[in-house]
Amino acid sequence: MKNAITICLVVLFLSMMFAPVVKAEGLLSDFFEMIKKWFESSPLGNLFAMPVKRIETMKLSFYPESFEFNAEDFVNITTKESEISNFKGNMNVDMGNKIMVLKESGSSLSIKKTIGIINIHDLKLNSLELKDMKLILTSGNWNETTENGSIVVKDFLGNVFVKEGVIELEGNVSKLTKG
Repeated sequence: MKNAITICLVVLFLSMMFAPVVKAEGLLSDFFEMIKKWFESSPLGNLFAMPVKRIETMKLSFYPESFEFNAEDFVNITTKESEISNFKGNMNVDMGNKIMVLKESGSSLSIKKTIGIINIHDLKLNSLELKDMKLILTSGNWNETTENGSIVVKDFLGNVFVKEGVIELEGNVSKLTKG
């Protein structure tokens, strides 16, 4: 049994490697195509599946009492009265006190900004999970508003707007999952 599975794996691998070369009509290409289709439909079919990240554009508004996140790469932050270039570190938003505290990684620098409209340009977040809060989401044809929802966002890259009472993310994501 092990030998049969090993042979199937080898044949599938070879068919995937040489399929572009052996695309000519004929018995050999038909044979490889049949094996490939059979293997993909078998329980082992996902073994060699290559994960494909599909990029989606989205706008997400959420209404936290407080929120904390880290800039994983350098970002630029602008407000009506100031501009901060090449910031990397922790950002803590306190909606109750209407302030945002920026603490730079690797230093003791801390900046406290009053929330008006704070724009964080080109923020990258690998994962963002929001639980039990008011959410407004627009992505493609998907529009959803909930007073007490949860969502997981994967691979966000875009702009973040911190406004009084709300945080808005606009950009690209690879995956959105409702909780």
